[in-house]
Amino acid sequence: MHTVFRGLLELIWSVGSTSIEVYEWNQVDVRKRRLPNAPRLDKLSTKHRDLSFSGCSLAHAVVKADYMDRRNLTMPGLGFLLQACSVIDFDKSPIELKSGASKALNDSSLSSMSGRVGQGLAILYGHRLGLKFTAHLRSHVESLPAGNSGLLHKNEAMADFLFADDQKTVIIESKGSFSLRENDPSPIKAVLKAALQDQVDPWMIYLQPTPSNGYVTYSCIREAGSEPSAMFVVDPEGGSLESSDVPLSVEQVMRENYGAWLRAMGMTDSAERLLNSLSDVRGAVEYSFLIVDVEGRKFAFPDGSLSFMPFYYSPWQWKGIWIGIGLDFLVLQAISSAIQSKDILLQKLLVSSSDIRELSYRNASVFPDGSIFGQIEFDVVDYVQVML
Repeated sequence: MHTVFRGLLELIWSVGSTSIEVYEWNQVDVRKRRLPNAPRLDKLSTKHRDLSFSGCSLAHAVVKADYMDRRNLTMPGLGFLLQACSVIDFDKSPIELKSGASKALNDSSLSSMSGRVGQGLAILYGHRLGLKFTAHLRSHVESLPAGNSGLLHKNEAMADFLFADDQKTVIIESKGSFSLRENDPSPIKAVLKAALQDQVDPWMIYLQPTPSNGYVTYSCIREAGSEPSAMFVVDPEGGSLESSDVPLSVEQVMRENYGAWLRAMGMTDSAERLLNSLSDVRGAVEYSFLIVDVEGRKFAFPDGSLSFMPFYYSPWQWKGIWIGIGLDFLVLQAISSAIQSKDILLQKLLVSSSDIRELSYRNASVFPDGSIFGQIEFDVVDYVQVML
């Protein structure tokens, strides 16, 4: 486990802000059969401000993405934490691969790692768009009665995520690469077009109400000497009014978002109670939480969940830090109310909370849904029991 801890620590200590360039493609050009000869990226896309983030926030996003996929809960985040800091240089901006990293990984490891990074960056991009809540699209569809309607097949191509703010939903499919060294428009277009047609377009029709937008993000992380690392985005707006067998609501996306984080916090049964309206609310369990004050904002961490990570400090001394996964206390209280009463909507409880926002603390990441991940430097201000 020492290797895992070291990977986690190195990510968390990568507190300096790094970034990735962002180019938004014209949808019309992405959908063309072929580009003109000698295509130029500046004629096909608009360069936006860079997406800034830290190693800790990227780790936060990858861990969250893992727990959203209910098909795969075997050591979520482990592979990423084991490899990330040996492959990615978080001290460079724009972000870079370490020298020789793209050749050091075999094809399957390269594909898996780049895909995980792509998913994490897609979540961070969703936050930039003002989208607070995230669900895994396949897990969402499989949890609904409509998932058995014949619409969803085992090998059905699907986008990765459903996002939501307080009023609307958005689909995002993520792609990632460690091998595309240049901003060559033709291969970039090929990836964006295939993902758009196969994984986004169909679900813009299947889901009802129709999502407001359906994005594809393609994140290309590169070594020094290549063009700067870049994310390419295409954004086809919604608009279909066709009926569908797959109901979609902001409330459900919010519940799946927090259900995933409850699982990450070790409260799997509570996650199921939040997600399943047929669950017996009398089965709610009383959990103990440490309430921690972080710069005037209160966060809740399950009692016993904070992990002490020892590390070698000097020939004469060992030191350590606390690593935690928790939630804004206001959010936790809202979740408790929603679990104990099926008539209460999370959407109504959280829509007016201005305190739930994305923040960056020293060595810790706080997402706009109120989830917190990273090194905890804190004062414990209370010890409470909450029914979940």
